[in-house]
Amino acid sequence: MNHQDPPVRPTDVLILGGGFAGAGCARRLERLLPKAARITLVSSENYFVFQPLLPEVVGASLSPEHVISPLRHLLRRTEVVRGEVTAIELAANAAEGGAAAGRVTVVAEGGGETAVYAPAHLVLALGSVVDTSRMPGMAEHSLPMKNVADALALRHAIITRLELAVLESDPAERRALLTFAVVGGGFSGVETAAEINDLVRSAARFFPSLHSAPMRVIVIHGRDQILPELDKRLGAHALKVLQERGVEFRLNAMTRAASREGVYLQDGTIVHARTVVCTVGNAPHPMLKAIAPAGSGRLPTDAFLRLQGSERVWALGDCAANPDGHGGMSPPTAQFASRQGDVAAANIAAALRGKPPQPFRHKSLGQLATLGHRNAVAAVGNLKITGFLAWWLWRTIYLMKLPRFDRKLRVVIDWTLNLFFPRDLNALAMKPTARHGTIHLEAGEQLFAQGDPSGAFYVVDRGSIRLTRCDANGCEAASDVLGPGEHFGEGSLLRQGVRTTTATAVEPTRVLAFPAAEFRVLTHSFRGLRKLLDATSRRFQPANAILPKWVPAEQLRAPIATIMSRNVVVMAADTCLRECIQTLLDQRINAFPIVDANGRLAGLVTSTDVFAALRADSDLQQPLLQLATRDVQCIAPTTPIERAVEIMRRRDVKHVVVVDGSQRVVGVVSIKDVLRLVAGAAATR
Repeated sequence: MNHQDPPVRPTDVLILGGGFAGAGCARRLERLLPKAARITLVSSENYFVFQPLLPEVVGASLSPEHVISPLRHLLRRTEVVRGEVTAIELAANAAEGGAAAGRVTVVAEGGGETAVYAPAHLVLALGSVVDTSRMPGMAEHSLPMKNVADALALRHAIITRLELAVLESDPAERRALLTFAVVGGGFSGVETAAEINDLVRSAARFFPSLHSAPMRVIVIHGRDQILPELDKRLGAHALKVLQERGVEFRLNAMTRAASREGVYLQDGTIVHARTVVCTVGNAPHPMLKAIAPAGSGRLPTDAFLRLQGSERVWALGDCAANPDGHGGMSPPTAQFASRQGDVAAANIAAALRGKPPQPFRHKSLGQLATLGHRNAVAAVGNLKITGFLAWWLWRTIYLMKLPRFDRKLRVVIDWTLNLFFPRDLNALAMKPTARHGTIHLEAGEQLFAQGDPSGAFYVVDRGSIRLTRCDANGCEAASDVLGPGEHFGEGSLLRQGVRTTTATAVEPTRVLAFPAAEFRVLTHSFRGLRKLLDATSRRFQPANAILPKWVPAEQLRAPIATIMSRNVVVMAADTCLRECIQTLLDQRINAFPIVDANGRLAGLVTSTDVFAALRADSDLQQPLLQLATRDVQCIAPTTPIERAVEIMRRRDVKHVVVVDGSQRVVGVVSIKDVLRLVAGAAATR
């Protein structure tokens, strides 16, 4: 099989990211550009999330589908592509106005089709990702609050803890189940804690056995003030209101680690909680690491929102370091991201028409934070508002900002119904975490093909898998058959990103599949496992990647007969172990083939096999065939040397037996023979 590269798809504007900045930019471009213009938006989800309302999803005040809007409803002229960005290559001549701003590779959801885009203008609005790696255990034992799936998963976890507490007889464990720790005292942390507090206290009346049990919501914050982005008076008011409603605060408390027991603080204390919510640890999108300055992570732009050094690459939102036009830098908020999307769209339209761009200038119009239970704090201009009025203002402003009338109507209905009916207590998990599963294949069925995007790591449970690698001409260059207990697929996950072999079932076969995310967790946590898999992942490397570059290609293509040892010591299958040991000592060899009564190859015995038998205190009179390797890798005398080298790497062996058409031994090639070839090539350099 010869894998064909996907065709390059030109587009006038390619937008990466479907958040406030990306979707806002696309919507404005649809109004500014002519209908013939091609606008493409790539997003990992096919919907836009109105993140300010996510805490209300946690508190069951809103349905999750009401805070999201399908991107295809918002963007009628834009081609929306759901997929993951796997590579971004900026054009070297982007500043001089080349044909394309760069190339972007996108893989469809689930690891299917691959597309390569070459846009005239590229907009980077990928936002940020959650990175809790700096706090040990936080990634494994905490719940993030980044998207609607996280919000629904958190609601599910809270209600599940209440259900478990009903049956728990151990008082200490029950207290831990009814304790909810929130790490981070910024907007997300405070609003989430307020909604959790409202949810658990309103739900308590439906759990009669928990009436006397204390339900605790604890906010852990490293500063002396919550909501540090707001005025100190508003932060103090928020603290007082939430404390009066039962929320506990640990201020000036630095989080050291997390475990199944709860949160460990730097002062040595432990907050025992079975539910830990992490609202800190935002990090740049991993696809932007190669573009962003070292140690920064955010993409620096000029006053026009163009990536520094480029005329046709734009960076917006959380992933960018944008000047605000007033001597400062834009904060990573939805308010600024939306306006950056508008300005970037206007400047792209101007660039396509040959007109000069306009600088980005924006001052914050205000900030709002809900405290739950019809209470909030707001800073609008010079006004500082608290209580019910701030809560009403919070809901009014965000309702106006929510896109599409149908979503506004649904949210209003939800809010109205909440005045008369209790909160939803269904423990509904929206998106369960992917775990390893099994895949059944019939004989001849293909699991993946060479050139496909990587998606999983596999272990053969039963049956067998044939792996083949083809060269650039589509000719088979290497193959191997793997049986039960053997693994494959790690190489493309560790390095290449695409499959370098084709996997086909030889017979009815079952394999265990470990998704890429689970594989990354395993290899990150266990360095020894990663080192082992890194070694096995190189099994299908061609000979020119294994041997030094100075070894001429024509020498590698020479027949193996030119370097093999012809005077081969062979032993009969019924030779005993004692005789074998003596032969090894007399002949000073490390391996020899075993032949049957007709002189055909039956196995291979090495000095390693003999030592293993002695360590096991084996009978010295046992026949050699009992400890020999039966599945011997053998080749013909005309086989190129490079194939023998690849077999040694793939099978992790030091000897390959050379046989004729009747399976009679005519020679043996060892790693020493290959080293002589390399040494000879080095001498002629």
